[in-house]
Amino acid sequence: MSVLLRLLFILAGALLLGVVANAVLLPIGHWYEMNRAQSESDLSQAFVIALAVQAVCVLVGGWLGNLLFGRWRRRRAASRH
Repeated sequence: MSVLLRLLFILAGALLLGVVANAVLLPIGHWYEMNRAQSESDLSQAFVIALAVQAVCVLVGGWLGNLLFGRWRRRRAASRH
């Protein structure tokens, strides 16, 4: 049960931070496309950068979910004693 709960915390953290990053990156990407991009190459580079930022945010979110699970488990164990 503990492993399943840990996985849920990790997935929730990864999804939450991924969605937040996506909500921030979408308007920035749209602004860049309308105001700064000169060619398709610029848009390709912006897409790759946004994809890399999204991947990093998902990884960091998973790490934070794992960290929160550890804290939650320690707090729960301390309240039982």
